Amino acid sequence: MNSIPLRDLVEQRLDVHWPDFARRHPNLAAAIDRTRLIDTTARSLADDPDLRAALRQADLDEPALAAASRVLGLIERAITLALKL
Repeated sequence: MNSIPLRDLVEQRLDVHWPDFARRHPNLAAAIDRTRLIDTTARSLADDPDLRAALRQADLDEPALAAASRVLGLIERAITLALKL
């Protein structure tokens, strides 16, 4: 899991939610700098102790699927919070 840059994971998850967000908030979506949002969210997540613990768990190969799911869930939560501003 650590071989995939966190920023790329955040960008992938944002891409999933962006179309719906842009439909609901077109003016806000037009004003948001996506690159800055992705970078800020990735930096914030890099300092998140829950994310660090999930990444360590994935590295230990203890239920890797559960750990990967937890990582994506944490990224998803951060993006959801960011888009609700």
